[in-house]
Amino acid sequence: MRTLASFVAVAALVTVLGSRLALAQSSGNFSATGTPASCAIGTDGSFSGGTGVKLFSADISTSNASGVTLNVRPSLVSGLFTDTKISTTIPSATADVGIEVCVTVDGSGAGILPTNCVVYDERYQQVSSNLFSQLTECTMAPTTIACTADGGCSSLGTGFTCSIKAPATTGVCVGPNPLCDFDLILSTLSAHSFDFVVPVGKGKPHRVEATWSVIGSGATSGAHVASCVGPGILTVTQYKVFNNSGALLTF
Repeated sequence: MRTLASFVAVAALVTVLGSRLALAQSSGNFSATGTPASCAIGTDGSFSGGTGVKLFSADISTSNASGVTLNVRPSLVSGLFTDTKISTTIPSATADVGIEVCVTVDGSGAGILPTNCVVYDERYQQVSSNLFSQLTECTMAPTTIACTADGGCSSLGTGFTCSIKAPATTGVCVGPNPLCDFDLILSTLSAHSFDFVVPVGKGKPHRVEATWSVIGSGATSGAHVASCVGPGILTVTQYKVFNNSGALLTF
């Protein structure tokens, strides 16, 4: 015997941003809302499209029977972009970004199983190397800036010194070679969904909301992060749990 008995029959579903669909039989109900806005990866790995809407909501009325339970399923296409670049002046670069989805019913996350917030995507990317500091070609690139001491090169940035060849009293500034670098870019698109199970009070309407947010520690110097979401849809289905069925358990 199934632990959950469904009372929903859906013939077709077409949703756009801001629209809601609700179909009911004698003891069941279904609701949905979503957006068709889609993410795309460009030739340089950057994102285009996607949605700026971070909250999807759906209203659903439940029956007067006992054991009423909602199955909430936020489904999203999510994209993550990370770019880490090291050079003669940046020996290590770190990028951390992710997408987290949270669900509330009637404004609260209490009672939602197994938890009301789930990480759909997260990526930690790091590149580091001491190679450039060991290569003379990377650390002694000449410029056309004349100097008589190291202080005359300070305006050029970190690592620049004044190179003077005796018996001359003036020289030129030398420093890190900008052509010595290493760049790693990753872009991905993935589709995800997760089932949140919510026992609710009987015989009243409920407001179900799902929000997504960007998480992660961001990027250090030399790195960049970005994210993208879309399309996405939030579906809510009412179920009836019978006394002789299995319990709703979490471990």
